[in-house]
Amino acid sequence: MSEKRGRGPGNMADTMTAGKTDAQKSDLRESDVVAYLRRNPRVLLNNPDLLGILAQDTRFETDTVVVDMQRFVVDRLRRQVDEMKVASDRLVNTTRSNMSLVERTMECALALLYARDFDELAQILHDDLPVHLGVDAVSIAFETDSLPVEASHIVKALPVGMVDQLVGPESTRIRPETEGEAALYGSSAGLVRSDALVALPEGEGLPLGVFAVGCRTANHFEDGQGTELIAFLAHVSRYAVGRWWTLKL
Repeated sequence: MSEKRGRGPGNMADTMTAGKTDAQKSDLRESDVVAYLRRNPRVLLNNPDLLGILAQDTRFETDTVVVDMQRFVVDRLRRQVDEMKVASDRLVNTTRSNMSLVERTMECALALLYARDFDELAQILHDDLPVHLGVDAVSIAFETDSLPVEASHIVKALPVGMVDQLVGPESTRIRPETEGEAALYGSSAGLVRSDALVALPEGEGLPLGVFAVGCRTANHFEDGQGTELIAFLAHVSRYAVGRWWTLKL
């Protein structure tokens, strides 16, 4: 009789519950455990004895496991500190480089504004600006067929429509890889393999123009690179040329 009562509804329910629990356990995948540990990284830190269970083949004692875990944490923090130091040094160097470039650009702008004639402008544009900017060629050109005689050695004459062809719809354009156009760079065209172009608006007696900075190294100028300083220098150059071209600026 007792054996029959042992097979009653209550015992069957226990058996079903146990079976359900086993099924749930079997549904727990390794990826679930990994995901949980990633969301709760302090589990192993707070329960170092688990490492002894997880790595039984190493036969680590509990104290050893704690020491090894500490070493892991210290090594990780040390790597993070090293990475932060590298990033910090890179930021400082970039900031210093940018500040130096800003200072050189201001010096070039002042020199252009104080130029007394086209000859002095020619020296600044062709000799001083490339050195200060670390490039190989600087050029300014306008769509015209009637350049002032005094300006012919520093200003290039372009056919109508060439500025749009060179720069496109935007006010600036970066060409990471290119071959310099003779109409734009003159005798320096063979050096140019990368350049930055700035469109110069028509007005104040000057036709549509373009300011170009070229370098012999491909990808010296890259897409997405800031062009604010080059654009500033371009418009200062336009003003400096215009002073002696039209005497209206």
